[in-house]
Amino acid sequence: MKATTAQTAKMARNMFFLAGMAAAAALLQAAPAQASEECHELVRNKCGSCHFVTYVCPRIAKGKGAMSWSGVVKDMVKEGMAATEQEQEKIVRCLAEPDAKVKALCPVK
Repeated sequence: MKATTAQTAKMARNMFFLAGMAAAAALLQAAPAQASEECHELVRNKCGSCHFVTYVCPRIAKGKGAMSWSGVVKDMVKEGMAATEQEQEKIVRCLAEPDAKVKALCPVK
C-alpha cells in the first residue's frame, strides 16, 4: 500500500515534532549546569555592582522566599541596578533557592 501525499506530509510533520521535542529535552537536561554558572555570575555582577555581594548573605541565610526577593530586586532596579525583566526573574530565583556557588559568595562564620 502506497502512502498518499497527505499521509506523507502528516508523517513528516510528526517527525519534525518529535525531533523538536527531543532537542527541547536535551536543552532542559543541559540547563542545570549552565543555570548554576549564570546564578553565580548574575548575583555577583548585578548585586555587586552597587554594594558588596555579602550584603545579601543574611537574607540568604534566613531563607527568604521569592516574594521577598522580588520586592528587593524591584527596589534595586529603582535604585539604578541595570537588569532586564528576565535577569530580574533569574536573580529572584537564584537568591530564593541559592545553589552552592551562590552560597559560596557568603563567608562562613
